[in-house]
Amino acid sequence: MRADRKPFAAILGASGLAGRQLARRAADGGFGGVCLSRRPEPPPWRAPPGFSWGALPAGGGALSPAPATVFSLLPIAALPPLVARTVPKGGRLIAFSTSGVRFKAESADPRERELAGRWRRAEADVRRICEDRGVAWTLFRPTLIYDPGHDRNVSAIASFVRRFGFFPVVRRGAGLRQPLHADDAARAMLAAASAPGARNALLDLPGGEALTYREMVCRVFEALDRRPRVVPLPLGLARTAFHVWRGATGAPYSAARLERMNTALTLDPAPVREILGIECRPFHPEFPDDF
Repeated sequence: MRADRKPFAAILGASGLAGRQLARRAADGGFGGVCLSRRPEPPPWRAPPGFSWGALPAGGGALSPAPATVFSLLPIAALPPLVARTVPKGGRLIAFSTSGVRFKAESADPRERELAGRWRRAEADVRRICEDRGVAWTLFRPTLIYDPGHDRNVSAIASFVRRFGFFPVVRRGAGLRQPLHADDAARAMLAAASAPGARNALLDLPGGEALTYREMVCRVFEALDRRPRVVPLPLGLARTAFHVWRGATGAPYSAARLERMNTALTLDPAPVREILGIECRPFHPEFPDDF
């Protein structure tokens, strides 16, 4: 690589959550390269200067030149068959897994337990493939990622609040959460590219504060400039309402998520803070005007 060329980065799943932030931060950090998605058409945003847009390859040899850094925002289960086609030998892979590997492993829903096992096996496959190819890897297990107006978790709560003026929680909604802003997720991925301690490491990636599920919902009310109206429900009634809602909307969510409203889903922020030197922001969502 000539000295006047930018280091090459490929961003897999660039149209997904945190993709825009990562592409922008990578460009600002001196990278050039390509933004890739499973969809053939570009997303409704422009790739930053130095980056082009393309579709993920269906087959063939390595897509990226050596040396290269490959950032993956794809679901971890989709990544193993792509590693050999997108990460050159001697390159660098920085990818998202999911904290669901841990939190859903003991779920009451057998389908969620099966998913957790599939994700764990995918992590192991990615690590094995990278080690066989001489690729340095970093896998992150982020907590709940949000990007106000774009995600399907915090923004779904906001949509419900705007429509109905209240939000139901199971019992007290006392389970702890650590919401992670998509831009902080992007910051962590980019920081890992130059952090020696992040090489060949599996890192938990929580948000900047722990708050109860109820407190998280109240922050959403406040962001919408509304007085919080949180309605506690007994678990049995909540399950009945959930099944009616799921039947009417076709939502794919498991009823086990209701029980988790009172379960702590927290990770230790110290290792990633020490290795990457970043502090994630507390949870104060700001929704766009057109949301």
